[in-house]
Amino acid sequence: MKKNIAILVFLCGFGFANGQSIETARVYFTQTLFPKKTLPGNVKNYSVSVSTPYLKDDSSFRKIAEEKYQRDLIDFPNVIKAAEKNFTEVTMVAYNKRVEEAKEKYKLESDQFNKMSTLERLALIDQKPRLQIPEKPYYYPPQEPRIESINTGDVIIFNPETLAKTYIKLNGFGEGTDGIQIKIDFKGFEYIEPVATLINVENYNPQTKEKFYTKQTQFVTKYRHPTTLQVIVDNKALVSSVFQTTGDFQVKNTSSKPTRNYIERQEVETIMSNINAFLNDQYGYTKLTRSAVLYYVKNRKGEYDDVEKARDFAISGYKNYTEHQEDAVKDIANAIAIWEKTITEVNYDDSKARIDEKVGTAILKNLIFATIMTNEFEKANKYLTDFKLLRLSYDDKQFADSYEKVAADLKSRFEGK
Repeated sequence: MKKNIAILVFLCGFGFANGQSIETARVYFTQTLFPKKTLPGNVKNYSVSVSTPYLKDDSSFRKIAEEKYQRDLIDFPNVIKAAEKNFTEVTMVAYNKRVEEAKEKYKLESDQFNKMSTLERLALIDQKPRLQIPEKPYYYPPQEPRIESINTGDVIIFNPETLAKTYIKLNGFGEGTDGIQIKIDFKGFEYIEPVATLINVENYNPQTKEKFYTKQTQFVTKYRHPTTLQVIVDNKALVSSVFQTTGDFQVKNTSSKPTRNYIERQEVETIMSNINAFLNDQYGYTKLTRSAVLYYVKNRKGEYDDVEKARDFAISGYKNYTEHQEDAVKDIANAIAIWEKTITEVNYDDSKARIDEKVGTAILKNLIFATIMTNEFEKANKYLTDFKLLRLSYDDKQFADSYEKVAADLKSRFEGK
């Protein structure tokens, strides 16, 4: 597969006011990374198969619900008869008994009341016995059968084909069965119930400006989901093993007790995402967005025409690399050539020199970035070595560390083509 770098550029500027004024143009670009392991040129496609211990869909639940519904329909006449019989022989019999009891109670209370004197009856007139017949029950026929709703909240369902299509995308390759075969097999989730422990949590009182500690319950959960990954090309297994650390127990600390299903679902999705990242890092052509900075000197009197010209060449190169690759490479090469000539004038001990320490440091940054991005790794390493000998700020040290790693990674990918 032809290797290229797709670049988009957005520019913005800001300056620093000490000595020579250093201006910057921030560059955002998209770089297509070369794979760490280049596959044979005839390999253009990939296919993915996933196997899990989970249900593929809820069809089994639907089948159970449908079968129950059909049984309920057949049995519904019997349900009606049973309901009618229960109403007649149980509910109404109990009702009639309560009516008789109410009448008996009324008769007894009335006899007692009538035996009282006239004055006593007048005093208790508000409490005169009354016949209270219970409300007659109403017959409600049973509801006709219907298909019960399906609650799969406690069941994990993953369709293997959906998992494959959702999570695995091998950049730079099409889908087909005549190329890379990727096989992912989830062996089964192992879960140790959370253990609750008390921990000290540091707090801060802004009024007293003092720290204090409180006790908090923490749940420690251990789990693992061993998953094997196979990558096969031309009947040869390039990878065939338990994927990374999926065979090891993981530890999760939470302030509330987690549920097994939540962790298990999350772990399946995490493993699929990690496998996708691994596959693209090893074999795919991943597009990566980077941010870099072009440094130049504010050119008030024309004494930094060369530095300004190099900046223009570099910007033009990065901006046009995708659509006009040959011209873009020439522009970047022109920028590098100017920077290389300019850096020979550097005097790190003379603050009045045209190319003093600050300007020389900035130009070295430009050279490091440009040579790495154009795959001139020997030059890049030389400029990184020179750069690290300077008196560097914390940010400059971070720059050197970061681009050393970038250079090493891109060099290994470039040489593996």
